[in-house]
Amino acid sequence: MRRGREIKKSKLFYFVLLLAAVSFFTVKPFTEKASASGHDSYLPDTTKLLKYAHSEGSSTQEFSHAKDGKYIWKGIYSYGGDQYFTKYYKEDKSGLIIGNLDHEKFFFMNLAYPVKVGTTWSYTDYEGKKITCKISSVTKTIKIRAGAFKNVVEVKESNGTYRYFAKNVGLIKVYRPNAIFDADYLELVSIKTKITVLWGNSELKKGQIGRITVQKPINLWKRDKDHRLQFVRILKPFEQYRVYTYDQQNGGQYGLGAGYSVTKMPTHIKYKTPSKQLLDKLK
Repeated sequence: MRRGREIKKSKLFYFVLLLAAVSFFTVKPFTEKASASGHDSYLPDTTKLLKYAHSEGSSTQEFSHAKDGKYIWKGIYSYGGDQYFTKYYKEDKSGLIIGNLDHEKFFFMNLAYPVKVGTTWSYTDYEGKKITCKISSVTKTIKIRAGAFKNVVEVKESNGTYRYFAKNVGLIKVYRPNAIFDADYLELVSIKTKITVLWGNSELKKGQIGRITVQKPINLWKRDKDHRLQFVRILKPFEQYRVYTYDQQNGGQYGLGAGYSVTKMPTHIKYKTPSKQLLDKLK
């Protein structure tokens, strides 16, 4: 039984790695947005929530913040369990690159500029193979579950993979025709406007069930694969954290996301829940 769980976890990690690391590149740093240099932008709209379907599982992604010229997005990949990841976009007149902050050496897409038929570049994939990319069309109309997109950029790779980019949306589809199992398959399922719901002075996140305020120093834990608690650091008084789950293990644990938790100790933390009216706004 344990062997089965290990296989399932390995498979989950593999697909997250594919999501965040289909290929890695050596590129010069990006210093300015392409739109500022007279090019159309293929960065996703930071006010939107994006949902994708993969060969197995799905992912949701939302903009978090900008730092050092990078547009940071947080995501959750779901396939028999949830795996969190952090990706970033950078764009200038040379092109668009999408990388993984959790594994800095991995980059899973690069759209070279100028966007015109014939533009060619190459990268080395996660198996060490050199892949050549070429823009084969800039006027495609692509119909996917998220809707119909016009003037889509089609990129054909030497390994048979096709990738499609829409202006101000980014990557909307990846597929390999006639593949028995297309591990790289991706399709944009929906684009929704991000709704910001404030709970006091902080944003109420989808899936959040409450928050804790630290009253006295308390340990922050992280569970290992066997659900044992590993010490991370000490949380300080007046700090606040979102709570996403609660269970009775180890004396009661408030889940703070990404495997982190705090023990239920009313003398050390104060727990509050949002009103039903606020929660309804996130539906």
